Amino acid sequence: MIRALFIAAALAFAPASALAQPAATAQQTRGVPVQNVTSPGGISAWLVSDKTVPIIEFRAYWKGGSASDPAGKEGLTGFMADMLTEGAGDLNDEAFKNRIQDLNMSLGFGGGADGIGMSIKTLSKNRDAAFEMARLALASPRFDAAPLERMKRQAAIGIRQRETNAGYIGGVAMNAAVIPGHPYARTTSLASVNSITRADMIARMKTGMARSNLQVVAVGDIDAATLGVLLDKTFASLPANAAPFTVPDANPKPGPALIVKTLPQPQSVVSFVAPGIRYEDPDWIPLAVANYILGGGGFSSRLMDEVREKRGLVYGINTNTAVSDHVAYVRGGAQIANKNVKDAIEVIKAEMKRLRDQGPTDAEVADAKTYLTGSFPLSLDSNSSIAGVLQSYQTTGRGIDYVNTRNALIERVTKADVVRVTQRLFDPEKFVFVVVGQPDGLAATN
Repeated sequence: MIRALFIAAALAFAPASALAQPAATAQQTRGVPVQNVTSPGGISAWLVSDKTVPIIEFRAYWKGGSASDPAGKEGLTGFMADMLTEGAGDLNDEAFKNRIQDLNMSLGFGGGADGIGMSIKTLSKNRDAAFEMARLALASPRFDAAPLERMKRQAAIGIRQRETNAGYIGGVAMNAAVIPGHPYARTTSLASVNSITRADMIARMKTGMARSNLQVVAVGDIDAATLGVLLDKTFASLPANAAPFTVPDANPKPGPALIVKTLPQPQSVVSFVAPGIRYEDPDWIPLAVANYILGGGGFSSRLMDEVREKRGLVYGINTNTAVSDHVAYVRGGAQIANKNVKDAIEVIKAEMKRLRDQGPTDAEVADAKTYLTGSFPLSLDSNSSIAGVLQSYQTTGRGIDYVNTRNALIERVTKADVVRVTQRLFDPEKFVFVVVGQPDGLAATN
């Protein structure tokens, strides 16, 4: 039910001679032509104007998500966000959705751990009407009792079903071991869901969705001047400033080397995690290359080759990096037949150690860089894709030109850089492994 949408914006200020229209500064003459736009009212956005297709992709994001939900009200941010399309102004939930359908548009809100997001997709000819629906949702949400109760019933079903979901069980166990007590480790419950009221949602919206913490990206058939007018009109009802909130950094702690949770099924779900680094760390780009070599490169990765291809111990295995506002991880996962779990974990650890101690080959580094740079343009093959990439860069604090400099940064990575980051982060003894299933030869720890 709760979705996370990641959008961000960069700040720009209009000169005194341009107060009647938004300021727009092109950041690149080649690559993705991202502009920094500021509306007459001072709202900032990133814009890629492209009239090739008469469609507009629009994203908005407010910093501060469910990690700041009050204790006992876990789930509040997600409910509030989802309820914004369940009726507004004179339109009840059914009428609101019918209007959305009539306009051939999409409008969605979602609450994640670190923020609240909004997305709009509309045909150019319906642009003004589509943004009016967004304005109405923000200015006059109804938060009616009937859709709220329906959503609570749906949430209750999900809460009951998750108790037999291996991914959920593993995630809870991992968080309890690595970041115990942190807001990221909290989960919704029947009690917290049932406690959420209309007044709670109104208060959460007023304190968490303001112009001061608003970040925007727009891609498609719209120019800077038109976007500036729409920004001011759409978000006019929001307060100027959001209420302050504080979420501490998680600082993962060493947990037990192995956690086993029993769940009757023919295969186990295995996850493993260790502390990672943030995007601003100088080793972030080398880590992307190192991760590809270890487990992020599909059938080109060491783990897939050693654990699946050579030994047939797993159905699939991968590693990746995960960065939130308050924690960073290197992590991986695999689905493994119960009889193979113990052996597979030993091979995974051995391959981590081998890469850390011996480093990658020249060919591995070259192949990783070739793939990471060569595949990147494929993630920019549509306006929707461009919007998604830009929003991820904005929300993580990377600059407006990052989309056009990323590949050059990867190209500059050397073998020595990869050796340094593998020695720093790929120590198998720092990884916590969580197994959910009935693995042979491993005793349950629950």
